[in-house]
Amino acid sequence: MATVLENKKISDIAQKQVMAALREILSDPDRGLVLRESFVRKMKKSIHSKKAGKVQNLLDVLANY
Repeated sequence: MATVLENKKISDIAQKQVMAALREILSDPDRGLVLRESFVRKMKKSIHSKKAGKVQNLLDVLANY
């Protein structure tokens, strides 16, 4: 009976560790990567467009598609 309980505890610990590792890996797959200059330019352009009111609502875009 003690062996079954010990195996259950080991299994629970292993499962928790695997889930923690997966959560860390999948939470930000781009973590640590360098942004390309072209991407940075596109993001800045997007931010300026939004501030200037030039961004359309996604639902409006899809409705006209």
